[in-house]
Parts: sequence; C-alpha cells; structure tokens
Amino acid sequence: MLSAHTTPSRRDAAYAALLRIPALTPDAMFRAARGRLTAALVQAGPYQEQRLHALLLGVERFRRQPAFSAIVRGALPRARRLLARVPRLGEGGVHRMLLFGGQHCVMPVDRDVARLVSRLASAGGWERLKAPRLRPIRRMIEAGLPREESAYRRAALYLRHHAVQTCADDPHCSVCPLSGRCPSRRESRS
Repeated sequence: MLSAHTTPSRRDAAYAALLRIPALTPDAMFRAARGRLTAALVQAGPYQEQRLHALLLGVERFRRQPAFSAIVRGALPRARRLLARVPRLGEGGVHRMLLFGGQHCVMPVDRDVARLVSRLASAGGWERLKAPRLRPIRRMIEAGLPREESAYRRAALYLRHHAVQTCADDPHCSVCPLSGRCPSRRESRS
C-alpha cells in the first residue's frame, strides 16, 4: 500500500514515519490517531486519502481474522485467496507478502520487475517479450531458482532494486553491471 504510485525513497519515508508513531501492527494502527497516520502517509506522496482508506481496510481485515498470519503461513492457495482480498496489494504485493510474510517460494513480479525481465529476456535465451505479462515472467524466474526461500528472497530484493534504481523507465545503463549482456543496452548504442 505504501509502494503504490510512489518512489522507493518516498515509500521508505512513509514507512519510517509509521515506525516513529509506532504503528506497524494492525492493533497499533487501529489505536493510532488518524492525524498521525495521515501525516505518515503524506510522506509517500499523492493519493493520501486512498492510502489511508486502504490502510484502514487492511487493518480491519487483520483484526477481524485473528488467524490471518497463520493462514498466510499456511497452505498457499488459501493464503493467496486471503491476501487477494486485501485492498491495494495487487498481484506483486500479494506475492511479496507470501514470500516475506508467509515463507512461500513465490516470486513477486510487478510492473518494474516485468520491464527488467523483458529487457533482459533475449540475453538469457528467451525471446524478447513484446507485452510482458506477470505470470509467465514469474514462472521464468522461478524456473531458474532453487526451491529455497532464501534464494527467492535474495532474487526478489535484487530484481526489485535493480528494476527501480538502475533499469528504470529511463534506464541508467552507464552504471548497470549487466549492460555488457543486455540487449536493450546494445540497441541503445546503435
């Protein structure tokens, strides 16, 4: 919810503001003054009302279902269904929660990671993806990883960071460690 329609630095500022309240658990967020929550969410950028509404809906879901955490750590289909009902998570956010909160080996893929994989696809022997779709990209990444939670976590963090910081919409190829093998880099030279 903090990541939607904002930059990583703004998301981190909003998270730090929530830490200072402190309001990181559903109960703490429920008890926190709305003004303090709103002030923290302002750090994330625009759409403050939508963010506050989504945050409070998510808090309510956690509070109404005491076994929420256990379900997320339980069977994958049930955990996925439960998280899909949390507002503003999206498919990438659901899979991020499943990986980091539920210890499931699933790769979170959002628009930024899909763009990165699409750019690198032909370097890995895949046909360049014309219209990247999240599910096939997630399957491509998962096929190359050992079925270990730590490997999935490291890959998810690296791919997300690289996609947002280096291989952004306007890529920074001059500092990219993959630029020598990146077909998009070669295309930009010609």
